[in-house]
Amino acid sequence: MVIITGTSRGIGKAVAENYLAKGEHVIGIGRNHTITHANYTAVICDLSQAAEVEQLTLPDLGSEALIFIHNAGVLGEVNYFEKLSPDEPQKVMQVNFFAGATLLQRLLQLTPKDQSFKAIFISSGAGKNPIASWASYCASKAAVDLFCQVIQLEEQQLGRPDFHCLSVAPGVVDTEMQAGIRSVSEDVFSEVARFQEYKHSNQLYSPELVSQKLYKLVHHTVLNQVVYSLRDIEL
Repeated sequence: MVIITGTSRGIGKAVAENYLAKGEHVIGIGRNHTITHANYTAVICDLSQAAEVEQLTLPDLGSEALIFIHNAGVLGEVNYFEKLSPDEPQKVMQVNFFAGATLLQRLLQLTPKDQSFKAIFISSGAGKNPIASWASYCASKAAVDLFCQVIQLEEQQLGRPDFHCLSVAPGVVDTEMQAGIRSVSEDVFSEVARFQEYKHSNQLYSPELVSQKLYKLVHHTVLNQVVYSLRDIEL
């Protein structure tokens, strides 16, 4: 069984469709759903609302191998931190980090220690390298990296032998988020020209390529670390 947040478009949709094509049962969690498939279960939840995430009821997980992918993410307002509204960092952290952490905690509590379980959080190179005007996004992705390392350490200590918690940076992907980045004024985002060049010079990964690389990492790679970049995964 595969549980994925944010499956209506982009990376999340491509990953969900890839698993469905391989015969897996996929549970999608989010506000909107665009996938129609016999093995797809849509769970409506606004991940930006902490109360909704905390009250979410998950379908029966069974005893088969479980994969949880927290893919849902928002960039937030692109602007210098001193100009942001005070609640902007909290809004970004809720979707990019807290929602996934809340769901993972629930799944860990529901899953027997001997059950195969892989938890993947979609991170970003922005969690490792500072980008001006992206303070909230960079902070949320940096949190994901270290959080996953802590969870991996904890679950080893708690005796969960077939568990992996991964923080995976997909690279620069051709999504609506990237389109939004390219449309921002240089007055508020000094590096906009670099992201426009990624598009013009065809340097963006397709969501479908990301889904294939992610599948290879999760299912055909010896997992001996927590933080990965899909740039390093060759098909």
